[in-house]
Amino acid sequence: VSQSRYKFTDFHFMIFDRWGVLIFESYNEAFGWDGTYKGNMCQDGVYVYVLEWRDNKKRQHYKYGHVTLLK
Repeated sequence: VSQSRYKFTDFHFMIFDRWGVLIFESYNEAFGWDGTYKGNMCQDGVYVYVLEWRDNKKRQHYKYGHVTLLK
């Protein structure tokens, strides 16, 4: 992302399980989720992600969706 023409600030990435439990959180766009929670591989299933950031013009952005984890 740092090589992009866009600059991000206040980056916040979260992954939630189906019960709404936060299982991953990152404030660094170079550090993503590896499919684990507390050192253990998560179960196959659908997980919700929420991404928040500010662009180079200080505008707040949100993106959310789901990802399916398969082993």
